[in-house]
Amino acid sequence: MRLLPAMPLLLLALLALGGCDRASSLPPDKAYQSFLEALRRGDEKKAWSVLSQPTQEALKARAETAAQASGGAVKANPVAFFFANVPPPADVTEVSVLREEGEVAEVGVVSSNVKSQVRMVREPSGWKIDLTKSLQQP
Repeated sequence: MRLLPAMPLLLLALLALGGCDRASSLPPDKAYQSFLEALRRGDEKKAWSVLSQPTQEALKARAETAAQASGGAVKANPVAFFFANVPPPADVTEVSVLREEGEVAEVGVVSSNVKSQVRMVREPSGWKIDLTKSLQQP
């Protein structure tokens, strides 16, 4: 079989497209919605991946503290620790980008007629939910 001259370029383009990380190109509101969808499906690994690195590090530290305080009765599993304390999402009716400035965005979330804001940060792998400020509160 003889390949057409453009065939190698076409194959290369298809391979490059197949390797694209779609999550990195999602806008902040869509990244937040992917977090909600992962929670609804019970996909803790996917939901965890939408949390910022500093948030993940803070949760790891909290899980380790809880494990030490329990004398080993509780495992230092930050994913299980976080999602055991996060209820399934309520009836979210709206998610929108309120503000986006460089590497930081605020996403507005309306759930049960209550409006809240979620801080998002852009990391190399895409927009992530950043809970570091709320995790610093006692």
